[in-house]
Amino acid sequence: MYYLGPKGSFSYEVAESFTGEKIGVKTITEIFKSVNQNSNSIGVVPIENSKEGPVHESLDNLFKYENIYVNYEVEKNINLVIASNQAINSIKDVKKIYSHPHAIQEAKEKLEELGLHNIIPVESTSIAAKYASEDKDAAAICSRYAAQINNLNILLENVENGVNLTRFVIISNRFKISGEKTMIFFTIPHKPGSLYKVLERFYVNNINLTMIYSRPLKVEPWKYYFYVEFEGGLNEDKVDSAIKEISQITLSVKIKGSMSKLQYPV
Repeated sequence: MYYLGPKGSFSYEVAESFTGEKIGVKTITEIFKSVNQNSNSIGVVPIENSKEGPVHESLDNLFKYENIYVNYEVEKNINLVIASNQAINSIKDVKKIYSHPHAIQEAKEKLEELGLHNIIPVESTSIAAKYASEDKDAAAICSRYAAQINNLNILLENVENGVNLTRFVIISNRFKISGEKTMIFFTIPHKPGSLYKVLERFYVNNINLTMIYSRPLKVEPWKYYFYVEFEGGLNEDKVDSAIKEISQITLSVKIKGSMSKLQYPV
């Protein structure tokens, strides 16, 4: 299983609850490239945070890779700590903080309260912890686990703003038609009523949407694709009908499969 590394990231913690070999890579995009190149492999990627919304890098890669599908989703509670190099004993002595952009936003209120403004975005919270371990002036916003394995001094716990959950999806080259939810991407003509006509098909077929979001197409300025998740599996008649109807009124539809929800730890 490929995950956003190194060891100690929240993605790693999710991956650890599965059996099999774990391979940490530097970016979410690299997870997709690896799964695409190794047909029997799987990956775990964050798809949405309860505070910050959808993870754009994951969505763009799901849209890009035609033969990568979602199979399962896992929801994990995210507890963040501020942890420093052992040379620092007080948060007042922290001169810089490393973390992933999502974690920075999730801890924004606490950072402002503490007057910490020298924030350096990095690829993952576990990379942040590694950097902090090598920098005597630095701390990281990371998981307690990442702090422990990098021998960091935990200065403050629970720095996230309220309840903080991240939803991860398990991706593979396997197309799954059963599950509690289904994911699709679509593009529509640039004219009045195009999106309404698509959403109407869900209403007519009595299907509940759980997420709808738009992202820019990389190849055409000011054009967008839509990401939708909805209740029901592709093996259900009403879902099959809705997909067929939507295919007739869109420019393109990418069906990313149905997914089952797993409880963390798996």
